[in-house]
Amino acid sequence: MKNKLIFVGVLLMFAYSCGSGEEKQQIETVKEPETVDAAHVNYNIPSPSEQFALISKMDAVKSTKILHDPNLADKYTSSSQKALNFGIYTADVAYLTSFNETNKYLSYFGKLEKLGSDIGVAKVFGTELGELAKKWDGNADSLFKLSDDIYNRTFQRLIEIDKGDELSLMLVGGWIESMHLMIGSSKGFGKSPKLDQALADQKLVAENLLEFLVSYQDNEAVNEYAASIEEILKVYEQMDCSSGETEVRNSNGKLTFSGGDNCKMTQKCFDALAKKIGEIRTKIITA
Repeated sequence: MKNKLIFVGVLLMFAYSCGSGEEKQQIETVKEPETVDAAHVNYNIPSPSEQFALISKMDAVKSTKILHDPNLADKYTSSSQKALNFGIYTADVAYLTSFNETNKYLSYFGKLEKLGSDIGVAKVFGTELGELAKKWDGNADSLFKLSDDIYNRTFQRLIEIDKGDELSLMLVGGWIESMHLMIGSSKGFGKSPKLDQALADQKLVAENLLEFLVSYQDNEAVNEYAASIEEILKVYEQMDCSSGETEVRNSNGKLTFSGGDNCKMTQKCFDALAKKIGEIRTKIITA
């Protein structure tokens, strides 16, 4: 069951980033190996690169200055710092790819490979990072696919090697950096309304991420950042939310839910989010 939770946790990381505020999910019934039936939730969501590709076409402003410096990767000493910043750099790679900053992209390959090796997940991707970097032909579309492949292969394989603690911290780092980049790409509250709504939709991601982290709260670092996500959820209480009826549809045995709470970003919440995300990110990237 924990393996399924890891997989769902990976998917939830970037859910609803570019949605309309309407909650949607599909539920199908699957058979647990040698156990009883269990509900398995599949989310129709974009990958990290797809997420930022959508944001790059919104009312956003590209700002590569707000990315994390890859040269700092060598200064992290603890396994928790390395896992958190692996997630940070993963989000940065997706951002660079989506905004076609291919000249900066390759500097992250070696750092991701080293961090992965240091925290014991190198066998997840082996020499893929280096090999794919060599094979890259300079085309932005191929780079987009390449970054997607790295992300998907890396995190999905973590399921098989019992690296839940490390995965939890990677998810935290990736989500915090995604929030940081979304806020940093905004023209300001009210000036990027589509991006404002994308930030509002991230509340659901935070809730699901927190639920996932609870499974690994025996790890001190995971527990610490679970508390940080709780702080962010308190900030989200400053949004303007209205409740609606939830509609359930059955299509070929799969249940699709829509409706529910509809929340809109407010100036107060936007400013508080920017401050809180900034504080947590600073703690993560400080060597």
